[in-house]
Amino acid sequence: MHRRFLLLLIAFLAGCASNGGRIDARAAAAGLERNLIDAAGHASVIYVKQGPPPFVVFLEGDGIPWLAGVIPNEDPTTGKPLALDMLLHTPNAGAYATRPCYHRLNDNSCTPDLWTGARYSEEVVRSIVAAIRTAAARANARSITLVGYSGGGVLAALAAERLDGVDAVITIAANLDTDAWTTHHRYLPLTGSLNPARSAREHPWREIHLQGGNDKVAPPSTTDAYFQRYPTAQRRLIADYDHVCCWINAWPELLEETGIKSRERPQKGNE
Repeated sequence: MHRRFLLLLIAFLAGCASNGGRIDARAAAAGLERNLIDAAGHASVIYVKQGPPPFVVFLEGDGIPWLAGVIPNEDPTTGKPLALDMLLHTPNAGAYATRPCYHRLNDNSCTPDLWTGARYSEEVVRSIVAAIRTAAARANARSITLVGYSGGGVLAALAAERLDGVDAVITIAANLDTDAWTTHHRYLPLTGSLNPARSAREHPWREIHLQGGNDKVAPPSTTDAYFQRYPTAQRRLIADYDHVCCWINAWPELLEETGIKSRERPQKGNE
């Protein structure tokens, strides 16, 4: 019994020491509700926050797909969850939805390709869409705003095309043309992924894309094809920002400027 307890304790502490474990602890400390769900055949976690409508779903960046740029990481979960911080700085109801195979939620269908070359694949997008639908259904949300940071912005653009009730898509420092992005950095092509700049689907929702003038990770110049494809999408360049600085501190003000906070559900009798 003592040995079994010790093994369980070691496993628990290892989980807490992981990036996913730290995100769990941070979300719990903030009072978020944690739900483990089946998202199109993959396990996923959604962290849900109570508040007034509209319902805002946050998608995180790619995390750490590679070690030293050449070895697929065993656990790609980010150690700096900016999208989670944005949810915590948002007064609206919302959720933080994880990607398949992140947070050490590996299943038999998880392979490193799902967080490397196929990180924006139809399979990953389908899982993200299922997680968003579950989160929205549990919140009885009538409409959804998607917010994606970095690679999460790519997934937000792709997921919106496969969801009903999308009111708006907001991205922050997103690599919206994945072909131009990999070419710019001389990365391996994301041959298993979808590219939102090459999508044949229409975007009837509002789009607001926030970009940093000093962003060397996702340079604004690499996203031009996306805005040629979707000319009604709003593009806002903030000169002094880069890929990380200073989105969190400015997020409440930026959210206010998008008009999301003012778009609350009408009261009965005013519909």
